[in-house]
Amino acid sequence: MNIKLWARWIARIAGIAIVVLFLPFYFGYGKPLPFLNPDYTVHDNVWLTAFPFVFIGLILAWRYPRIGGYMVVSAILAAQTVTFFVGYGLVVPMMLPLLVGALFVVSETGESVMPKKS
Repeated sequence: MNIKLWARWIARIAGIAIVVLFLPFYFGYGKPLPFLNPDYTVHDNVWLTAFPFVFIGLILAWRYPRIGGYMVVSAILAAQTVTFFVGYGLVVPMMLPLLVGALFVVSETGESVMPKKS
């Protein structure tokens, strides 16, 4: 079986698991709209902004793996960069969706690893 196909299915299953597990945390904020509550820190606002892009990217990646993967990777890298330079450090649990997004991108790029049968 093709390694790229395996990578895509692993990313799909992990992506759905991430959406199912992280969505309750997102909606646990009550109104998960960034910058509405003055009690939210920069860290909260950045991740409340990034989460919808991550969720949409993981769902979109089922049909368009490269676009969805780039959406996930860019949203998480942007949020990690902002939170790091503001002084909150790296958010380690968000490395898992980052790896899943990268797996979607990698599964769609380059030549197939397995030789084609003639």
